[in-house]
Amino acid sequence: MTQGIAERVRFVAKGLDHPEGLCFGPDRALYAGGEAGQVYRIDPGTGNSETVAGTGGFVLGMCADAAGRIYACDAGRNEVLRIDTGGNVETLAGGDLDNPNDCAFDSAGNLFFSESGTYHPTERSGRLHVITPSGEARCVHPGPLHFANGVFLDSGRSLLYVVESTGPTVLAFRADGPSLESTAPVRRVRLPAGTVPDGVACDAEGNVYVDFYAPDQIGVIRPDDSFEVLYRDPLAEWLNRPTNIALRTNEIYFANLGGWHIGAIDHELLPVRPCLPARAP
Repeated sequence: MTQGIAERVRFVAKGLDHPEGLCFGPDRALYAGGEAGQVYRIDPGTGNSETVAGTGGFVLGMCADAAGRIYACDAGRNEVLRIDTGGNVETLAGGDLDNPNDCAFDSAGNLFFSESGTYHPTERSGRLHVITPSGEARCVHPGPLHFANGVFLDSGRSLLYVVESTGPTVLAFRADGPSLESTAPVRRVRLPAGTVPDGVACDAEGNVYVDFYAPDQIGVIRPDDSFEVLYRDPLAEWLNRPTNIALRTNEIYFANLGGWHIGAIDHELLPVRPCLPARAP
């Protein structure tokens, strides 16, 4: 059942430039991206934030490795970037990419990322890629996918979840090292028509959490593939074009591309924690 949002949301950090990407680093800080290429480091306890790097582009999804380096999909530069702890920015993949959007590591340090392609209700050109720890970048799914967006790798189940925003669908592929076992998904969940899902994350019980660019809501896909809206904001004040999502024990964190804040909701769950590999590109 959808729950009242105003009483549940905490404003974790304010004054951010339309944050999109979101991840926790090994230092337990929360990292987010900004519309002008900012990379923010946020103390989730105090809400204090600092800009630790600038890419000059538009930072979307991101993840971290064990050394605290941030890996970011930059739609403004059409590149996948690595940002070290000193704020230095390096390009890992680029060339002919069309809107790289979100990324996730497996335990071996393979970095999977989505390339969204065309945002259109019927046209599709999305793909999936990987960057190996040695730095080799290659396509692992040629698509075409319906605006491939949020990705999450459940390493325990070897499942790579991918959101098709204009599907609207969530797909799961079996990951096999720096490859997929097949380009055919092992799971496909169709979401309600007229919605635009964006970010995705999983908990230890097999629930898949999805936040929606439209309408402004967070929902969950149960292990039996049923879908339930958990939180919805008809005023778009607390949930304002939510995009990427990150989970901690009994907490859901979300970025708000339409606003200026990172929000959090207390929600009983035990998360599947993203891999923070020791060896990475």
